[in-house]
Amino acid sequence: MNAMVPFTKEIIETLLSVNVSVVENTEESASDFFSRLTPPMAGTSYDANAILKYLLKLSDKIVYDIEDHYFLKWAAIKLPETEDYKNPAFLIIGPYFASQMPENLTQKSLLRNNLQAAYASPLKMYYHSVPICSPTKVITIARSCINNYFGIKGEPECRSVFPFGNENKVESSEYFVEEEHIYMAQTERRYSLETRMQADVTQGNSVGALQTWCILRVELENNKRYIASLRNAKNQCIVHNTILRKAVEKAYVHPLYIDSLSNQIMSMIESKNSIEELRKLQEDCIVEYCKLVTQHSLIKYTPMVRQALNYINTHLSSDIHLPEIASAINVSPNYLSAVFNRETKFSISTYINRRRIEKAFELLETSNASIEDIATFVGFSDMNYFTRVFKGIKGMTPSEFRKHSKV
Repeated sequence: MNAMVPFTKEIIETLLSVNVSVVENTEESASDFFSRLTPPMAGTSYDANAILKYLLKLSDKIVYDIEDHYFLKWAAIKLPETEDYKNPAFLIIGPYFASQMPENLTQKSLLRNNLQAAYASPLKMYYHSVPICSPTKVITIARSCINNYFGIKGEPECRSVFPFGNENKVESSEYFVEEEHIYMAQTERRYSLETRMQADVTQGNSVGALQTWCILRVELENNKRYIASLRNAKNQCIVHNTILRKAVEKAYVHPLYIDSLSNQIMSMIESKNSIEELRKLQEDCIVEYCKLVTQHSLIKYTPMVRQALNYINTHLSSDIHLPEIASAINVSPNYLSAVFNRETKFSISTYINRRRIEKAFELLETSNASIEDIATFVGFSDMNYFTRVFKGIKGMTPSEFRKHSKV
């Protein structure tokens, strides 16, 4: 038995081009198997402990033909006791598909597992990595393994099962139809709530978005397939961040601002140490993304003016003027000036000064940089001109404002 299992493993992998694993009766072994071979979002439906718990129920000398929640095929047999492994140990062949992957498989899998749409792309990529093999060949080879390992003759029994549930019930096709109807209803409701929340975020309506999120969070956490773990809560936060990003994009906020906030949030997600902290972070994310919309949304402007505004907002520190902006977006200066003035109610030079003063105002309040350095950073080379423009817009000099803000 010492060399038989590794040799068999190598032969099967060569013949079938399907992965073969030995899972021992340890959490470490099950976790390694789970992390290497199951879909990246499988933790929303089952985990390594569930796999080990299920395997420990398997009987000797029987081939288990398994189809899991993700329509993946596996074959499992219980190995004879040996000093080589933490007994009992199991030989698992898979995952594999019995035939070419249907076009709608990713969608069906999302519905069956009540997963958010953001999981579609990684799941599809995972599916494309799964080999195709004949179930008959897999079962025949698994039966041969039982005959060799246990020294028996004849054809060992094969049971078709659906793990992590009632095996007798799930063999019925009506069960799958009923389950998918339930998942479809739950998923449609969740998508409806997500769409409503996204619409509020696109409008910068944090109150409405938070109200919808409270309902949506209850829906997610009450899902019978939801496993309350820190890693799953972090994964849910990552999906939440992606949904909010997409909502803000619809408000024509420049990707520079979106990326900056999104990256901050991703770092914060990984730094959290409890599910409660992550719940609070999800609410904070909604508020921050809505602020981004109210401060930087360009949805009310025509595409040409949006381009001009984005150019100005990303070049504030430079010496920018109308001809340069017009050239950058391929329009005539006179036409850009007329349309810009009509839509924003400001001339380009006035808008540039106002944006620079707003940025200076923010830096004076939040940093300890000198007034001269701040003036230079926001694009003013003349301190007297900076002071004059600042006072004209804010009603006080930069020095006066800084004194008031420190009180």
